[in-house]
Amino acid sequence: MHLTAHATAQQQGGRTAQCDATAVAAAPGGFVAFAVLDGIGSNPEVRAWTRRAAGRVARAALRDRSAEDGLRRVYDRYAAVPEFTDDGDQIGAAALVLLLVPGQPLELAWCGDVRAYAIRDDEAEQLTRDHNLRRVRIDQGRPYGQYDRNRLTSCLGSDQPGDEVRDMWNHPVIEAATVPVEELRLVLATDGAYEPIEDVGGHLPDYLTGVPAAAAEDFTEAAIVRARLVKEPRHVDNSTVRVVDLVP
Repeated sequence: MHLTAHATAQQQGGRTAQCDATAVAAAPGGFVAFAVLDGIGSNPEVRAWTRRAAGRVARAALRDRSAEDGLRRVYDRYAAVPEFTDDGDQIGAAALVLLLVPGQPLELAWCGDVRAYAIRDDEAEQLTRDHNLRRVRIDQGRPYGQYDRNRLTSCLGSDQPGDEVRDMWNHPVIEAATVPVEELRLVLATDGAYEPIEDVGGHLPDYLTGVPAAAAEDFTEAAIVRARLVKEPRHVDNSTVRVVDLVP
């Protein structure tokens, strides 16, 4: 695939810090990696960690020429030496990385609940599966609670070994997917962006029209507006979207 245009937009919502982060790494020949991370918590320490981690994930995927291998390498690095806030909380983030190699299928890898959507013919296809308790309950055929989507079962920054995650939650610590070579718009979104739209039954492509910059801005703004209708101001989450347009 070849990149034609891309853009990102962020809204802080009601949080005290913007702890979502995005990063881009590129190399000659059209190789590009995009990372989107959703930091767990809301303070300057988490914000700084998440920004550093996003850059590491994008660069690792590009260097390894593999979204999965790159994300796994960074995951293992943090698992070996976890980082903590001054209050003693372990720092982590949901993470998604996209790798574009010209002429080859698009690669995605993730841990947590940052999502990728393919927008084609006014329809949105979710390309990732969340790593959270809601997904686990669905896979088990059991009912899930209102807040189960907020409990991550895998994230960057965790010190849980991969086999322990699989044994406990029955999914890999890192998952990967590929997208065939075709013309499409790809959307990478944190839960603060997609959940408010999803909760009201919104049709995602309606918020993703126009050039990537306008689409990203419209999506994040719509998410914040809808979240404020049902949540206390301080509970309105950070909202981040990266829109990537691709052609064969």
